[in-house]
Amino acid sequence: MKRLVLLLCLLGTWVEGNSQSYPPAIQQYISYSADTIAFTHCYLADVVGLKVDSNQTVIIAHGIIVQIGNSKNIVIPSGATVIDCTGKSVLPGFVLMHEHMFYPAISISPQYVHYKELPVTFPILYLACGATTIRTAGSMEPYADLALKKAIDEKKFMGPSMDVTGPYMEGEGGFDPEMPVLKNPKEANAFVNFWASQGISSFKAYMNIDTATLRAGIRSVHAKGLKITGHLCSVTYREAANMGIDQLEHGFLAATDFIPGKKENVCTFLADPLAGADLNGQPVKDLIQLLVRKKVTLTSTLAVFYGMTTLDSLTRTEVLEAMAPDTRDMYMKYYSKSKSPLMNAAFLKNLKMEKMFSDAGGLLTVGTDPTGNGGVLAGYGSQTTIELLIMEGFTPIEAIRMATLNGAKALGKQDKIGSIEPGKTADLIVVDGNIAQDIKNIERVQWVFHQGLGFDSNKLFALVRGQVGKY
Repeated sequence: MKRLVLLLCLLGTWVEGNSQSYPPAIQQYISYSADTIAFTHCYLADVVGLKVDSNQTVIIAHGIIVQIGNSKNIVIPSGATVIDCTGKSVLPGFVLMHEHMFYPAISISPQYVHYKELPVTFPILYLACGATTIRTAGSMEPYADLALKKAIDEKKFMGPSMDVTGPYMEGEGGFDPEMPVLKNPKEANAFVNFWASQGISSFKAYMNIDTATLRAGIRSVHAKGLKITGHLCSVTYREAANMGIDQLEHGFLAATDFIPGKKENVCTFLADPLAGADLNGQPVKDLIQLLVRKKVTLTSTLAVFYGMTTLDSLTRTEVLEAMAPDTRDMYMKYYSKSKSPLMNAAFLKNLKMEKMFSDAGGLLTVGTDPTGNGGVLAGYGSQTTIELLIMEGFTPIEAIRMATLNGAKALGKQDKIGSIEPGKTADLIVVDGNIAQDIKNIERVQWVFHQGLGFDSNKLFALVRGQVGKY
């Protein structure tokens, strides 16, 4: 109790987090905005201790977690708003690492794809599904992303806190004309300097960048005190790790280290890029050991690849209902039929390799990547990726830690977010059911608390239903 009183005193001058900071049009989606709130009798997802405790109470004040304890013993401050969470779980807000604000759209034929910015529906969906912090991991419209981040920070719009990644650092020969092309180290240095000056806080290398240009880009990013990830192809994971890259996207599904005859600086794409990877062989073990030793983080983006396999037989009804009519028609006409059995083996092998990486001490994080096959929408796809981690052999609480505390660590923000501990920001998710019994309970979101304000997920879902792809 003494610690609670001290924290309340220290927070006495805190003024943000009040729902009145938002425009009236947004306030209607906020169910809880009291200065002090107590979540009582909940199942608590302890991602630090890797356990789910029952009959717990969490107290937040002025947007900060101030006390946690057994409901039998904890003293609720006078005047606090009490939320009876009997039968519900309280989780840390998701910290997701591959969260674009754009969506693929087919023009004329499925051979030509462009990407459409969705700065209204996507941030709302992310928030409704439990994401309270995201990294965009590549931008098609960087100024739009920076403006959106500013609007959310200033409480002019609803959405998760954003780490905005710059435009893709792509080389010559890429498939998308929307991406800039960097031809040499000099251009990479100028690119990083410019976008860092614009407020970009992370960078991403793409498939056709060459080794010299990537090496220069990494050095420039690190000189700014920032981080860089990569969805690679022409450069192998081993090469990138030895250059000092911070993170790699898509687990091992973007690794070209095991492609026979792989030529330097050439992007060789195979339907099964992991066909040459022997899980019991030394090359796989050596690569994993190198990544762990170099402290390279991996982002698991299972949902976007699962949707490309024939293992995926069911699209969630609410995903189709969220789509605007023309987007849903496009998905059903093209993307829903773009499933290949050739992808099955790679997907299943990647599951095992990600688990091997994590078991070896590697930092595995979670990302959505709402591109690919079109059926992986912001938020909904995030939940699916977390659920699919169970296929790798992780427990529900381990999967939740990867989507929360691990993401916070990758962003260097583990002291502020990523777990439910006194002194951390009150980014919380309240879901129906015991999360330890069924990971799919993460789909049963009732409220998402972002910096202490409780947004009604059902109202947010209703707000964007039938609009995704349109805005």
